[in-house]
Amino acid sequence: MNAIIYEDADIAIVHKPAGLASQATASSKNSISSILPDIWQPVHRLDQRVSGLLLFAKNTASFTVLSKAFAERQVTKKYRAVVANQPPQASATLVHWLLKDGKQQKVKAFTKAVAHSTEAQLSYVLLQSSLKYHLLEISLHTGRFHQIRAQLAAINCAIVGDVKYGFKRTTPDGSIFLQSYYLAFTHPVTHEPLHFEIAMPELWHKYGL
Repeated sequence: MNAIIYEDADIAIVHKPAGLASQATASSKNSISSILPDIWQPVHRLDQRVSGLLLFAKNTASFTVLSKAFAERQVTKKYRAVVANQPPQASATLVHWLLKDGKQQKVKAFTKAVAHSTEAQLSYVLLQSSLKYHLLEISLHTGRFHQIRAQLAAINCAIVGDVKYGFKRTTPDGSIFLQSYYLAFTHPVTHEPLHFEIAMPELWHKYGL
């Protein structure tokens, strides 16, 4: 698998397929990190069933700079998602408070703050529709666990294949139809502005998109 789409002395951009974790854990040994050099460190994460662009740092200095950029929201990430129910508006900003259930590895979205919850914000735009499905572009304003999945489910727009958040069935390849397709940031060493974009998965076109 040729997962690396860009590489230099300090960073690498990797296209993670659905089904691989971003990094190996005690509960998930099957990860994209396991097929890359040990010194490479992912600067952010994608859910195991989500595909898309991952940024890796190849040294400690780059990791420190990029981690700060993510923390200070200086990195632009855009996602695509396919949902079966058309959202109530063609574009909107969603604000919820998320409460994590550690046992189920799931979060619930509330319209008001509850004890131990964290605020989550995203914006979406409806890009196109087929007879049964709708393609959204999503921009994150916060980075929370399962944020996109939970917030879309909260407006009755569960992502195709996302059984955990209310979709009725899995997809043929076991993925959910959520993709991190665009990433823009400043290079940690050269300070050059960089941006990367990948195509929509072929499987999605079979759904009329």
